[in-house]
Amino acid sequence: MTKAAALSLLAVTLVASSACARDTAQPASREFELGELRVQATVPAGWEALDQGAQKRFRKGESEIVLQNLGKADWDKALKELSDDIRRDLKSRREISVDGNDAVDIETWNRLDHTWPQRLLFVRIGEDVLALHTPRLADEATAAAFETIRDSLHFRASVRR
Repeated sequence: MTKAAALSLLAVTLVASSACARDTAQPASREFELGELRVQATVPAGWEALDQGAQKRFRKGESEIVLQNLGKADWDKALKELSDDIRRDLKSRREISVDGNDAVDIETWNRLDHTWPQRLLFVRIGEDVLALHTPRLADEATAAAFETIRDSLHFRASVRR
């Protein structure tokens, strides 16, 4: 085999293996502690999960989704705190159940031109409210990741006291 043929074969092998590696990235389940709660969530493929104590941050490039315990909060007050209600309108609000708990799934957008969507989910667990939200633009990839995390949420009490 000539040197050129060997280099060509090596290049083809590297390209094929890197393409396969990208396609095989699988979502991973992680468990986080938020106050007295343990929260299990799926980390979407290609995203990283950062445990920042009071906040759990899912990131992929410039996109991010935050999971946090707001404590004894009211959904409407929490919405005003996490979304700029002066510049944003409510696009949709659905009451749903997440892991057997009452929740509200909200989408907002820019009041002037109906762009720049933001996603928010509030889940009441006992007296606490957990929030899953996109602090920045929720493009299609971020919205899909948000739904993956939302649909995978599972809650249980912490073993620590």
